[in-house]
Amino acid sequence: MTTSGGGWTSAVLFAVVLVLATLLGSTRIGEVRLTRPPRTAVVLWLLIAVPSLLQIVVPAVLDALERDPTQIRDHQWWRIVTSVAVQDGGLAGTAVNLLVLAWVAPLAVRVWGGVRAVLLFVASQIIFGLFTAFLFPSPGAGNSGAALALAASLAGLVVMQSKEWRALAASGGIVFAGVLLVVVDDAHGLAVLTGALLGAALATVSPPPGDPPERVRAL
Repeated sequence: MTTSGGGWTSAVLFAVVLVLATLLGSTRIGEVRLTRPPRTAVVLWLLIAVPSLLQIVVPAVLDALERDPTQIRDHQWWRIVTSVAVQDGGLAGTAVNLLVLAWVAPLAVRVWGGVRAVLLFVASQIIFGLFTAFLFPSPGAGNSGAALALAASLAGLVVMQSKEWRALAASGGIVFAGVLLVVVDDAHGLAVLTGALLGAALATVSPPPGDPPERVRAL
């Protein structure tokens, strides 16, 4: 199973997840506008962006932080987490990943609140890192898995809190896109499915502030 996310099929499915997550987010916070992002989202983005941009001029940063199954088995377990802060897709991949995070992070923070959003991001990265280090071993780096999982967490939230059919259909679309990514041998599908499950679990034990389930707005 690959983690590169290459190919038009993967790109289209990534876009489906992001578009549907944006629609679901708008059911909680109203229309999504290009306003000043929440401070937590800015800090999260900077924690990823600074080392990701630094690696362009200091390639050793990527070598030190990337996910390497062999070195992880040799007790360098921190690479499961630190690999989210560097990118293995070159300049184009770095730009895309940071732009996606710049869109997803503020949306998730506004919906979940800062602490829940960060917990979801970190938990998703750990689980995705374990998948790609042990179940489907492959070296690499990037925030795409954690960002897609964070976006997909909104599907889990909506499933637990809404009975509106259009919102549920959009949530189902995100899950289906995750399944299709797995079918086309893209490990990012595991990240999408993980995010949806984590979102459902968190919505059950610690629902975010906002409208109660019966008042969640329709798409």
